[in-house]
Amino acid sequence: MLPLSLLKTAQGHPMLVELKNGDTYNGHLVNCDTWMNVNLREVICTSKDGDRFWKMPECYIRGNTIKYIRVPNEVNSQR
Repeated sequence: MLPLSLLKTAQGHPMLVELKNGDTYNGHLVNCDTWMNVNLREVICTSKDGDRFWKMPECYIRGNTIKYIRVPNEVNSQR
């Protein structure tokens, strides 16, 4: 499955996004675009060293800052 079609299928599902700077964002995917910019809701952000946490109702992550995205296995089997 191609990355963008996987993200479109994953809308509404929980996912983990790790940024190039080491911060991680856990939340539910609201939307993504062709540049892999993502909107998440019910987000918990964890700092690189893991000692600071933030809870946000929604956030926007620019695609060129993303290192990797982890989606649930059930998303891949929906296709």
